[in-house]
Amino acid sequence: MYGEYDEMRLKKEEIDALLSSIEDLIDIKVLIRKTTPEYQFEGNNKIKLMEHLQSIQNKLIPVFSDHLNLEINESIEEKVEEKIKSIQKWVHNGNFLLVSSNSAKKKLKNLNIDPRQIIVSGGPVFYEDYQKVNPQIPDNALEGIKKKCEYLLNDIKQKDWSDNDLIFLYEKDDLSDTLTLEKIDRISNLLGNERGVKTIEITSWDKFE
Repeated sequence: MYGEYDEMRLKKEEIDALLSSIEDLIDIKVLIRKTTPEYQFEGNNKIKLMEHLQSIQNKLIPVFSDHLNLEINESIEEKVEEKIKSIQKWVHNGNFLLVSSNSAKKKLKNLNIDPRQIIVSGGPVFYEDYQKVNPQIPDNALEGIKKKCEYLLNDIKQKDWSDNDLIFLYEKDDLSDTLTLEKIDRISNLLGNERGVKTIEITSWDKFE
């Protein structure tokens, strides 16, 4: 299939993707050791495993596409359709979505998703991250942001999570979403159930039409 003497040259970003994926696999190895011998992933272990698997997929799909001649573009479109259908089903079952912007909420509303099931953070969920997004933000604005974040967290905490789930839809490479994703365990603790927050990566909200 592949000629023994054919030259193969990888781009720097492809090398970075491969090396970063190896780091993900090392983290997965640590998680596997924690669950030995049952290999039952629950709570935060499950969340971390899914995040690493998603990370590996996102990093390696472009490499596979370039070097294994896979029909990736069609596959990505199909996956977007699958995600949309899954999101619609989850919301129909009474679950809630967490997004960071009103523009994302508008995209979801256009897909006939009940806006009452959409929680908008309007930026990072935790106020201390706002200065990481905008280092120039004035100190007097942080007090109002702190109150907004406290209201958001209280709103999440007050909902009934005994039977319903919270799904965080985060956009790839979005700094605000990345900062929230890093602290997803803190949000999971508010729900009071063992399932925690589910996460779904959105490659780009522009694809949600």
